[in-house]
Amino acid sequence: MTTPQNSSPTVEKHGMGTGDYYFIGFLIFVVVSVAFLGSINYKEAIKTEQAKSNGEALTAWLTEAGLKRFDADSPHEACKGGVKPALDAKSGDPVAGTWGPCFAYIMTKTKLKELSNSFFDAPPKQIAQCDTSDRTAMGAIVLENLVATPVGSAIPFVISPLTDATAIDTKLLLRMSVCDKGGYSIKISEFDF
Repeated sequence: MTTPQNSSPTVEKHGMGTGDYYFIGFLIFVVVSVAFLGSINYKEAIKTEQAKSNGEALTAWLTEAGLKRFDADSPHEACKGGVKPALDAKSGDPVAGTWGPCFAYIMTKTKLKELSNSFFDAPPKQIAQCDTSDRTAMGAIVLENLVATPVGSAIPFVISPLTDATAIDTKLLLRMSVCDKGGYSIKISEFDF
């Protein structure tokens, strides 16, 4: 039996089925979802970077001011070193030689008054430590006072938060951190003030 040479098998043409349309629709949904979540994560990353920039700006200012704060002609009276810590007789609030008035001065009278916590569109606040369960800690500044222990000690520093009542009459070794969106600490720097 011979077959004709010009004959070819017949090919049935099928269009896309319902399953194909569902699959393409699912792919489009995935691409749109990834793009949407990516834009949200990008915006949150920008806010975290702004918090880090705030910490870096404050670190730079404190480092520079720390070089001159023991001079007689120090331009920042509220942060001047060598001033004996004092309290207000009426309210008991720190007024001189302590961190509270110095930080208030920095955030209201210097170029750093323009800093903003991008998570809340408010000035950055200082807190004792980052806390993952505290949603108000996002973008906050954490300053810790590092006090050296005697040579040979098992731990090199005793770390305590820099509070409003902490005396700043002597040279301090500080650690700057900021809190990210999740309330986790991002270390910026250790520096002398």
